[in-house]
Amino acid sequence: MMIIASLFTTLILALAAAKDITYSVIIVPEEQQTVAVVVDQRPYTLQPSSASSLLYTGKAPAATQGYYYSKLAGDQVVEKEGFMRSAIETDTPNEFYNRSWNSATVSSLPTLLSPLSLINHTDLSPHLKNEIVTYHFEADQDQINQMHQHPVTNTVKVRGTMTRITLSEIRKFTDVEMQLSGHGTRSLSKHSYKFKLPKQQMLAGYRHLKLRSLALDPSYIRERMSYDIFKSAGIASTDCSYVRVFMNKRAYGLYGLVEVYKKPWIENEFYAGQKHAAYGILYEGRAVRLFVTQRATLAYRGDDQKLYADGAYKIDVKPSEGQPADYTRLMELTKFLANAPLTGSGVAEEWERHIDTESIIRNMALEITLGLSDNYITSSYNYFLYDYCQRQKFIYIPTDTEFSFGSSTFNVPAVWEAKYQQFPGMAQKPPLVTKLLQVPQFKQAFEYLLVKICKDIFDPDVINPYIDSVVDMIREDVTWDQSLPRAPNEDKLEDLVSKVTSAKPEHVLPPYTIDSYIDLLSRAIPTRSMPLDQAVKGPTGHVSVVGVKEWMYHRRRALLQQLDSSE
Repeated sequence: MMIIASLFTTLILALAAAKDITYSVIIVPEEQQTVAVVVDQRPYTLQPSSASSLLYTGKAPAATQGYYYSKLAGDQVVEKEGFMRSAIETDTPNEFYNRSWNSATVSSLPTLLSPLSLINHTDLSPHLKNEIVTYHFEADQDQINQMHQHPVTNTVKVRGTMTRITLSEIRKFTDVEMQLSGHGTRSLSKHSYKFKLPKQQMLAGYRHLKLRSLALDPSYIRERMSYDIFKSAGIASTDCSYVRVFMNKRAYGLYGLVEVYKKPWIENEFYAGQKHAAYGILYEGRAVRLFVTQRATLAYRGDDQKLYADGAYKIDVKPSEGQPADYTRLMELTKFLANAPLTGSGVAEEWERHIDTESIIRNMALEITLGLSDNYITSSYNYFLYDYCQRQKFIYIPTDTEFSFGSSTFNVPAVWEAKYQQFPGMAQKPPLVTKLLQVPQFKQAFEYLLVKICKDIFDPDVINPYIDSVVDMIREDVTWDQSLPRAPNEDKLEDLVSKVTSAKPEHVLPPYTIDSYIDLLSRAIPTRSMPLDQAVKGPTGHVSVVGVKEWMYHRRRALLQQLDSSE
């Protein structure tokens, strides 16, 4: 009887060992190379998947010891992963070549504040925060090349297909429109992009998305951190997740995926995804060139709405029928700010009739603490105002946060210990924050929130585990991103440096300085890339960027010393 039982057990083990599973890996072999999975030291050839030319799949026995992926030329291994993957008994997810992990565990941030009262967000999201999704764009190569020529002024739109590959799902989108995006990164060798999906092929309710290059952030974490803290603070904003980008068979690197503020975003953020809700106008405070004086400060220009149509502001989303589709509502807001009451029993209620004051208080406090140095206070730029038409009031929305946490175009160590009143840009008295802080109850709420952010979010015991977990998640991809060849930019970065160097100091609007701007441009050259840990921890050896943790330490200390008597 014991002999029969032993034979039965041996048979079961043999059958288990012989069980085949499906292996799947995202990989780009060279011409004449094949792809294999090496299971228990024995190779098994994988074939390109019909779902994506980047994905190779095939059957092979479940490993008992482990497995890894390799590239072969004939029978010779020309490249292989530098580690052994753990044995599994089920089909693999869609793995990525030479990544030692599939799904990460990222420490969460505490909830700082409940969402603003006007927010009614849908549960759908295009983001996967604990994995890095692959986006594969395929189009005519000549058109892709044209999209990258003379990038500073390029408006070429390329149409093609996009395949989105997650660990568990592959989805192909057709007739996708793609083009260059951004301003500053157009002068760099790694560009940002935006793409638009057809109405019938939305991704979690969104059509318009951006691929942020992260090229000006040597830590690669500033935008992800900013949007995660925005969510913790309950303000209206996009989100951000990491993705890997390919065009045809070429790898473009690690990017940050964010939604674009268009009509689908408004529906998803304020109306729980309702497609036929009445919606208001969306204004954008736009970028201006370094050497001009007109900015989107929200200063009152007069009673003619055409005075606001000079390019400093832009209408990004026109409103539903029956509402003015010009700059009338913006003009009315600036007129209110110019004459806004500052004291009295009904001052808060009067402000609330025009703008969601809590959205202003939260966003301005975040600009000061996070050091957003290319947004409203510093630059009168990179913000949106949405007219919530059901209540005829505006809500403030931030955007583009790559210049944050000590990355800037001014001398960072010179300001990180400053009082909030001395934050770059405050001396120019931008109307929105200047008037707000002249109202005693708003100023009190603002200062209370500065302290709360410093204590509840910037506490090293809270923020450092979060930072470390994000850095661990992207470390291998940062190495990959920095190893990729970049096409030389036809609009030479050196020409821009020369232009800035020859500028007269009085031609550069404060708080920018020529020296810090040159420092920023010099560190944007790919051959001078900074080690990831140095970029996160510091010191960096630059005046235009410090370590992320350095910024948080100094900013927390300075604001608590100013505002919290217990410190």
